[in-house]
Amino acid sequence: MRLLSVLLVCGVSLVASMPANAQKKAAPTGSKPHKVLMPQAFLGNSDKKGGMISRDEFTKLVKQGLQARDSAGNRYRVTGFEFMYGERQMYEDSVGRPMVMFDYLSEYCPGDTLSPGVAMSLYSRLKAGDTAYFNRVEVLRVRPGEPGGTVIMGKGMKFALTR
Repeated sequence: MRLLSVLLVCGVSLVASMPANAQKKAAPTGSKPHKVLMPQAFLGNSDKKGGMISRDEFTKLVKQGLQARDSAGNRYRVTGFEFMYGERQMYEDSVGRPMVMFDYLSEYCPGDTLSPGVAMSLYSRLKAGDTAYFNRVEVLRVRPGEPGGTVIMGKGMKFALTR
């Protein structure tokens, strides 16, 4: 009787482990992982893709718009992006102690340049210590024989403004 129960337990555990083993599939031989294309965005006609930048240079380059290129040097047209600007301000807490905080402005900009409303207010507000982000950069990839192309995401940028 004891032998029968041991055999029954072994049989049940063997059957229970079979579906887990049956679902394991061998990876196809010779397959390569797919490369994800994410063109890098650049500010204006430059190679600036982030980091410290002077206020004057930022103003000059942002007026030129955004460009996108991949590692092979292929250019892509920017169709839109999210612009976020962190403006550093001095405030006081409830007991009068000064503290630095950021006010954020965020807007989706169609095309490759800032929308006119944001651009008009931004240029007069730029100062050292502020931060500008270009996120969710959308670029148009056109393949031969593909009408219209496909919008894909590019890599964003972050700039810290200096004097």
